[in-house]
Amino acid sequence: MITVENVVKIFGDTTAVNNISFNINDGENVVLLGTSGCGKTTTLRMINRLTETTSGNIYINNKNIKNVSPQELRRSMGYVLQHNGLFPHYTIGENISIVPELLKWPKKKIIERTFELLEQLHLPKDYLNLYPQQLSGGQQQRVGLARALAADPPILLMDEPFGALDAVTRTSITHEFSELAVLKNKTIVLVTHDIHEAFELGDTILLMDKGKIVQAGAPADLLFNPADNFVTSFFEKQRMQLELNAVLLKDIWQYIPANNYNEITNDTIATNKNIWQALYFLSGKKDKNILLKNASSGEIKSVSYDSLFNALNDYKLQKHA
Repeated sequence: MITVENVVKIFGDTTAVNNISFNINDGENVVLLGTSGCGKTTTLRMINRLTETTSGNIYINNKNIKNVSPQELRRSMGYVLQHNGLFPHYTIGENISIVPELLKWPKKKIIERTFELLEQLHLPKDYLNLYPQQLSGGQQQRVGLARALAADPPILLMDEPFGALDAVTRTSITHEFSELAVLKNKTIVLVTHDIHEAFELGDTILLMDKGKIVQAGAPADLLFNPADNFVTSFFEKQRMQLELNAVLLKDIWQYIPANNYNEITNDTIATNKNIWQALYFLSGKKDKNILLKNASSGEIKSVSYDSLFNALNDYKLQKHA
């Protein structure tokens, strides 16, 4: 879907992005992660030509974006900003319909799409005639997402989309975002400096430092197979929590002792959940045991706190072997 090839961006005497290359597959969620000033936002802005490259090329569906007008390119992508970027003197309905109107969609189609997005993003229909300042920060962020999705673009660019929210709202909306059906099959490029956000939302993380990509890979790859000391130290302070979020139950399945369970109950959870989610389920159980079901084999195993952490330790030893 997206290919970035030997891209450099220089501002005066500063090299903001230093010869980076990567590929993003169709339907993949990729997170640009790093500290402030590492080049992640500049990289995102070059994908839709809000910032032009100094050298190198970016391709979308094998087409060099230099051969596409910036206006046409941007209308083919959704773009979500940290402070949502809503027009304060436009109603919610008017904000959402901006791009479809530029694309000259029929009025009826625009209205139907707007109602559809409100429903999918859990926003009441009577919000249509309100103004952004009448909504909470989390609600405004969802309207910003609705506007970015209005023309149903295949690519969604998100620059610190939850950065302006308070910590509690941010955690809630990040989890909600990861579950939204409207985002399924979208190719998403997201910029953040929040490590937990990156681990929850990213299929692939591109960890950046000083304009370069230090390591690219799945969250677990960066934790258990760090490329260098920078990668190790970047995650060290939050390592245990990150491990519990990054490692899926199916990853540790082989290290969980076999049981003779064959019934599915309300306490059964699928192995595509992570260890943290399993611990949450366990916290509500009086007998401190839950059942896991392997979708591919149909096998069911009973686990406790001890068996989960023992399996995680065996998995980590295997990863470091």
